[in-house]
Amino acid sequence: METVLAISNLFLGLFVILGFTASSGASVEIWGAIFLVVFALFLISKKLKTKRIIIGMAVKASLIGITLLISYSKSLRSNQGLLHNCKLIPTIVYGLKLCNRVALDFCMAICGLLIITVNSLLAANSFIASKRSPNAIA
Repeated sequence: METVLAISNLFLGLFVILGFTASSGASVEIWGAIFLVVFALFLISKKLKTKRIIIGMAVKASLIGITLLISYSKSLRSNQGLLHNCKLIPTIVYGLKLCNRVALDFCMAICGLLIITVNSLLAANSFIASKRSPNAIA
């Protein structure tokens, strides 16, 4: 189960990186996505030796998911009044189609929710495994 959750983390991290390149996102997104990808690669390659390290990294990854969820739901809430007929927002260089931005914000908020879920399951799984055998090696 740990490997499946690690692969899920890998794909979620890659999706956040793709979403970051499509939007003008914050640096929290890109560093959070890099953390998710590195954490997933460590889990897949069995480089993390103790369950305690896995629990700590899963909690940090859940905090990344909470940050994504809060920032993108805040963005969705602020754009709520402008959504009628997908108006164009005039900018200096180009018109940004708001419907595309809202769709991306919604996908990234769902991605944050999935990151929270996957890493909570990963932390719970590691916690239960560490209670069964305290000297367990990942």
